[in-house]
Amino acid sequence: MARVLKLDSVSDDIHRGLSRSFQSGHINFMIGSGASWPAIATAGSIEQEIVKLFDSNKEDDGYLKLYDFLTTIQTPTNDLLADAENAKNAETVGHYVKYLGIIEAILSERRTRLLPKQATIFTTNYDLFIEKASLSYPSLRLNDGFSRTPSLNGRADYSSRTFFTTTSSTGNLYNYKVDIPCINLIKLHGSLSWKRDGDNVLFSVEKKPILPDDKSPAKVREFVDEYAVVLPQTKKFRTTLMESTYYELLRIYANELDREGTLLIGFGFSFGDEHILGITRRALKNPTLRLVAFAFSDADTEAFLKRFDGYNNVEVIAPPAGRKIDFKAFNEILGSVLPALNEKKK
Repeated sequence: MARVLKLDSVSDDIHRGLSRSFQSGHINFMIGSGASWPAIATAGSIEQEIVKLFDSNKEDDGYLKLYDFLTTIQTPTNDLLADAENAKNAETVGHYVKYLGIIEAILSERRTRLLPKQATIFTTNYDLFIEKASLSYPSLRLNDGFSRTPSLNGRADYSSRTFFTTTSSTGNLYNYKVDIPCINLIKLHGSLSWKRDGDNVLFSVEKKPILPDDKSPAKVREFVDEYAVVLPQTKKFRTTLMESTYYELLRIYANELDREGTLLIGFGFSFGDEHILGITRRALKNPTLRLVAFAFSDADTEAFLKRFDGYNNVEVIAPPAGRKIDFKAFNEILGSVLPALNEKKK
């Protein structure tokens, strides 16, 4: 069955275990809504509430609930794009900046030539905090799935074929080749940076005005339907484009977990999504896959144990008594692995 590791009692074991996986494994993260708090409230039971409204044929109320859900993400995003003063945004961006810096350092410390200096972040979040944080690291390549080839109109099309490509730096005088640290950012549920254009998804980042107080059902539906995201409701797919994109990205997730020697670290994510949970459970039949799920609270620890009961390649990192594993604590744990990596290098 899944093992529970209490952070205060087995910290050294956690560090050594992660260090081994970071050096010799395929590094993957699953990031959920808990990582973008406090800028954005956690999803909670919003999907169940919306599903209940639609199943009860209360479509107008369901769309209004979807509108409220989307505006909790769009409002801080508008501030983010405008560089407006927002304390919660600043705190959240700070956590992501630290997080990406640790990943870059971990990849830079990898000494194996058999694996690229590459990690993959899977996320169900729509927000743009990771993209914002990546601007602090010009030497880190963030692959968000858009092909940015030179063009006069600046068009950038989305294609999953762009993931897992490697980039190297070579010298023009001396014969050397150095891999550039790269992070694949795979947004399983879409993004606020996605815009539909016929049968294509384009990169588009812009402030989106929130509707005034007088929100008619037609205006609310128009607002919701403009988003190129997978919505939390029974009929998740409003277009065949989003449906095909969603399942294509789920296949990438499944294929990545099926690779030999894969590490998957979950943070801020409950694995409550039925599709993602089902894929993860099937992948755990691969004995070389290791799932390390960080529990925010004791309640999350119990939930993980129930979801992954019977899998001995799952480790649940539980918080010390009376504490939580928030983003700051999570970064501290990841950062503490770096000295262990340096020791291995020596």
